[in-house]
Amino acid sequence: MPRNTEGFTLIELVVVLGIFGLVMLASYSILETTIEADRRVHEATLTGKVGEAILNQMRRDLQGTIWRGLGENIFRGESRGEEENAEDSIDFLTTSPVPEPDETIPTYTGEVSSVGYALKAGDDGDFTLFRRVAWDMDVDPLDTGDRTAIYDRVKALDFRFLDAENNWVDDWDSSNLLPEVNESDFPFLDEEERIAAEEAELAADNAANTAATAANASNAANIDPATGEPIPEEPLPIPIPKAVEVVIYLHYGDERGRILDGDGEPLMEVFSTVIPLIVTDQLLLPDPEQLLTEGALGGF
Repeated sequence: MPRNTEGFTLIELVVVLGIFGLVMLASYSILETTIEADRRVHEATLTGKVGEAILNQMRRDLQGTIWRGLGENIFRGESRGEEENAEDSIDFLTTSPVPEPDETIPTYTGEVSSVGYALKAGDDGDFTLFRRVAWDMDVDPLDTGDRTAIYDRVKALDFRFLDAENNWVDDWDSSNLLPEVNESDFPFLDEEERIAAEEAELAADNAANTAATAANASNAANIDPATGEPIPEEPLPIPIPKAVEVVIYLHYGDERGRILDGDGEPLMEVFSTVIPLIVTDQLLLPDPEQLLTEGALGGF
């Protein structure tokens, strides 16, 4: 009976299985590297979106900054460290939209609220960024309210403020910049009315010619003797900065913790922007009654 020569020998099967195992191992390594690269790209993209979203939220809040008629405690920025070690905070009054309060607050009109940003120590040595919202303007508006966590892998948060002389400063406190409690919508009109009242009292106590002489002297005092041009009025102190620079340092991370680079260091990205505050422009409006009077006289 002839011997059957079809099929594989045991050695051939062992060789084939060995080659198959090597191919599978190489394929698994490639697959694992691809998945890890995809995860890193996803986390990098996600972190980039988070950073831009945080800056956009801050931009909306800061561009709604308001200060006229709201007292002295209207804007505060505190510096704690610099650059990658900064743990700065900022608090201000704004007209930017905020969530409605959970309970009725009689002083809240739906127009002005207080917003702030600050860090709190979290896990893995990172910080959690919180956004604070307060609706009651009568009780410490820069220190009260509800805080909501925004992102929990923040390395640092740095603010700088542009003052009236175009210098960048690290701290800001509006209560040190206003000469007195700001009770009207346009405080510079209060000052003009006070000066007008003092001049009226002086005119009532003196003869008509004395009042005329005083008026002429007052006009002369406002003329530069060297050039003959009117001396510009001294602008009132601006209690809020002209612009705010925001720099935020974010770590890449997922549910397993930080994402590390080849050297074992946490991957980090820096996001920054400069936000101008348009309400720093002072529009010195004249007394409306004076305008009406001048207009009526000019019609004759």
